[in-house]
Amino acid sequence: MENTAEKTTLDGVQKVRLFTKVWTKRDKVVIFCGLLLLSWAVNWEGTLGLTTNVNAMIELNSNNIISILSTVAFIIQCVCFPFYSKISDMTGRANAYTAAMVLYVIATIIMASAPTYGSFVGGQVVYSFGYSGILILGPIVIGDLTNVVDRGLMQALYNVPSLINLFVTPLVGDALGVAKWRWGYGMNSILLTVCSVPLLASLWHLQYRVKKSEHYIEYKRQQKAVNNMVKKKTLMEKIAWFIAEVDLIGSLLLVGGLCMILLPLVLSTTMWGGWQSSRTIGCLVAGVVAWVIFGIYEWKFATKPVLPIMKWQNRTPLLGILVLSIVTLISSTNWMYFPTYLMISRKVTSGEATLLDSGYRVGYTIGMVMSGTLMKLFKKWRPMVWMGISLMILGIGLMIPARLPHSSNAFIVISQTIAGFGSGTLDIPIMVAIQSSVGHEDLALVTGLIQVGGSIAGSVGSTLSGAVWNGMLPGLIKDKVPGDYDYAKIVSNIPYAVSLPEDQYNAVVDAFGETQRVLSIIAVSLAGLAFIFTLPMRSFGLEDRQDEQTGDDKADHVDEDLTQYGSRSDEMNSEKVELPEAMNDQHVDSKA
Repeated sequence: MENTAEKTTLDGVQKVRLFTKVWTKRDKVVIFCGLLLLSWAVNWEGTLGLTTNVNAMIELNSNNIISILSTVAFIIQCVCFPFYSKISDMTGRANAYTAAMVLYVIATIIMASAPTYGSFVGGQVVYSFGYSGILILGPIVIGDLTNVVDRGLMQALYNVPSLINLFVTPLVGDALGVAKWRWGYGMNSILLTVCSVPLLASLWHLQYRVKKSEHYIEYKRQQKAVNNMVKKKTLMEKIAWFIAEVDLIGSLLLVGGLCMILLPLVLSTTMWGGWQSSRTIGCLVAGVVAWVIFGIYEWKFATKPVLPIMKWQNRTPLLGILVLSIVTLISSTNWMYFPTYLMISRKVTSGEATLLDSGYRVGYTIGMVMSGTLMKLFKKWRPMVWMGISLMILGIGLMIPARLPHSSNAFIVISQTIAGFGSGTLDIPIMVAIQSSVGHEDLALVTGLIQVGGSIAGSVGSTLSGAVWNGMLPGLIKDKVPGDYDYAKIVSNIPYAVSLPEDQYNAVVDAFGETQRVLSIIAVSLAGLAFIFTLPMRSFGLEDRQDEQTGDDKADHVDEDLTQYGSRSDEMNSEKVELPEAMNDQHVDSKA
């Protein structure tokens, strides 16, 4: 069964490798332009969602549990990221990208027509299945297109289209308002469909040319010859292989444990009757049990573990994933309720709050482009990491006073921009270091693990934010706000909160400000932990690593094919069956 797994996985990887034999410079330019167009559309949808999600929650009276949306999304992505990376290796990039886009568009239609909060969350579930594929496949395709030296700059340029949207989508969101937020999702379904066509058409056309190439025809001919000489697998054996290949059991245990541990942290005090309720206790206990079983299964039984942390002797990939995961943990903790806080403390619209929050994303994008350019010029990545993480710690530290209720808007923007610039400067070199520390055959796998780590961190961060928010506010509002008021409306309905009498409103702002201050303190503490994880990462020059990978890829190209057919030849030799020598020689020559 293991040999069959190798064969099927190699079929998708083989298509990617043969891209380099059939594509031209024009093909690469067209594909990258298609990536940029889709990146713009996806970012438009996500940035517009910062405004429309808040407006949707106001209409559905669920603003205080908005963190559930992120928690559910991040949990689902934990499974989807390695699944998409595996499927793209097995079937090809075009197949995986198309499946992700179909789910993505369907999800926006579901959310546009959702009549209740529950159905909106259902749309968010489908959204996570599609969006996670788009999120992981973009960096994978860029990894296919570029070498180690150019990869950082190309990854940064891939995110540049987001700058176009930062100052436009808040205006669109405010124009739609609470009454017409559904039009935002409906518009996105059309926009995403149209903007995905150039990339998908290019990938399918290139994949078609690969299948018609002599190299791929020869590869399939020899593959067929080998398959005819060994026993064919039954349907049940193929199903068992697929379950093992994507580690379905481990993935379900991981996601089940995350759901049962994280969701009670948000829902226990808001919808489940407190920490003493049987539902809360049962979920937490079951979640711990699921994780214990997950650890044992991954350690003893999984042949292709969903988190293969012991796969590489070099610890740079694992440490880099931890650093990027902590950055995601910080953003999901400290930014989850920040737009809500701005809307209440500054009495601004959802779009205006998004604009105040845009400094982080502007700085992040500029930081990525700068670090990618410097890495290309100097062939070094480690100095960029330390500069980035120092600026990120400085910016998050400044957020503690900047986010006080009566601080200036300029102070907010400056602190956000410094933190974003530091995060962007850190992100690209860490990602390139992770991808460059493994062979090309593990590129999709390690890129998937980057996103899995981010999803786990995001789910923990959004849950932590929701737990702090819903845990602190009841007591603070009770202690600070005088007179009669409706607590449920204060935390779930922003227009009600800002329409309170002045003495009550000022007390509400102080309560929200104290909660936001605690979240910022947690974030700066986590940033220090990220710095510690960067210290043991192995330093290497990108130019040296490019030379190593060029040689390794050539060797792996032959060695893996020989392993594939050699392992089957061992099986056939035991049955006194041999491949013709000429076929073996021809096969090696064509792959070399």
